[in-house]
Amino acid sequence: MKNEGQVRFGCRIFLGSTEPFGKIVERTRFCEKYGFDSVLIDDHLLYGTDSAAAPEAFTTLAAVGLQTEKIRVGVAVTDLVRRHPAIVAQTTATLASMLPGRVFLGLGAGDPVNQTPFGLSSEKRFSKLKEGLKLMNLLWTSSIEKSATYKGRFFSLKRAYLQIGRARRNRPPIYIAAFGKKMLRLTGEAADGWIPHCHTPKTYKTDLEAIRASASRVGRRLDSFVPAYYTLASTSSSREEANRNVLGPAKYFLALIPEGLRKVDPSAHHPGRVWEKLTHPRDQRETIRKIAATIPEKTALDTVIHGTPGDCIEQIAQFQKSGCKEMMLTFVPEGGLWSTRGLLPMVRFFSEKVVSYFRSG
Repeated sequence: MKNEGQVRFGCRIFLGSTEPFGKIVERTRFCEKYGFDSVLIDDHLLYGTDSAAAPEAFTTLAAVGLQTEKIRVGVAVTDLVRRHPAIVAQTTATLASMLPGRVFLGLGAGDPVNQTPFGLSSEKRFSKLKEGLKLMNLLWTSSIEKSATYKGRFFSLKRAYLQIGRARRNRPPIYIAAFGKKMLRLTGEAADGWIPHCHTPKTYKTDLEAIRASASRVGRRLDSFVPAYYTLASTSSSREEANRNVLGPAKYFLALIPEGLRKVDPSAHHPGRVWEKLTHPRDQRETIRKIAATIPEKTALDTVIHGTPGDCIEQIAQFQKSGCKEMMLTFVPEGGLWSTRGLLPMVRFFSEKVVSYFRSG
């Protein structure tokens, strides 16, 4: 296969529920050593499983960033329901000052599973994101001489500014996790990158075209825009082993994102986000698992990177042809999504066999 050129690679890092915090630093150093361009961290208050820990995302980024040299670090993703946009603007500008050129910010509308249990309303999530993003941009360019005043439906500023130094220079690039039409439109109008889940190369290309059309309508050029893809990955010299590792989690994510499932398989049945009516995280997770069990194997595998290194190279190349410039991967070793058994050897194997191929272009 002809190498179409370089693509950047990111790796999601996490912490098991019984692991010391230092393990997440160790994994970041490992990713840097083996040539990954970035690491990304979830921003969750809870997961609904006792297999995972959920450390605060931004302080974790500071810790791993200060103990590495050049690897980019980012949150994928946070929302402006749980976090006030002024605090996000201040926090990320501080990180960008601490780690120049190495910080990115993933934003989404948010997940009720991480909102409702804490007394936060999940209503009007998109509107809060759109308005909050406008407020953040005002604050990133504010100063004591140039304060910001803004009156919105959800947020307001009155002669406000961030006293963090050179705020404009320290604005991090923003990737939006967009699926629906409104989110895709916002991505084209205001984001620096796109970080979706649950696509095939065909549906990825279609949505990226919608983003570009949105940008064009407002007269915006996307010369430096970065289309990324955040997905699961499992690789091995045995195709069957790799596919077995990733299939369950791939089905689970499609069940979790009904909009994604409907895009990649219009014939698939999904009852909608019925778990959001449940109050206990474990009940929600079990409901999602039941939906996942009905999703066809091929539908799930078509949305992830899986198989032998040659298989993975071919799949990534197809996303690359669809416009993707950055693969952000959650590696799934033997034992499942939160397993650390064989995790770092898989990351190294992927780097040596797959990342190196795209570097050679």
